Amino acid sequence: MVIEMKCPICEKGDLRNGEVEEEMFGVALGKFPAEICDKCGESFLDEEAMTKIEHKAKELGIWGLAEKLKVVKSGNSLVVRIPAKISKFLDIHVGDEILFYPEGKKKAVLETI
Repeated sequence: MVIEMKCPICEKGDLRNGEVEEEMFGVALGKFPAEICDKCGESFLDEEAMTKIEHKAKELGIWGLAEKLKVVKSGNSLVVRIPAKISKFLDIHVGDEILFYPEGKKKAVLETI
């Protein structure tokens, strides 16, 4: 007898075995086994898959890139420093130009150009 698990997110769909493509900071980490809701598409990874994802992210040098930063004042402007590990990942150097713009009220995007 197979017991179908209901999705804990939408509470309507059934969880089915499948594979999901995982990425971190826009870098593909690969496909991993997961339970996927047949209604809302939410996916759930087990501990083994999460360990593999963490290992792959560390191998690619992207584990721990997110960082809480402090905004400081410089003249009439506000300044946020770009940490070395993030500038290395983005390949940003002194003198490079970047495009910085809001994406809604709670998110900003920095693009290298």
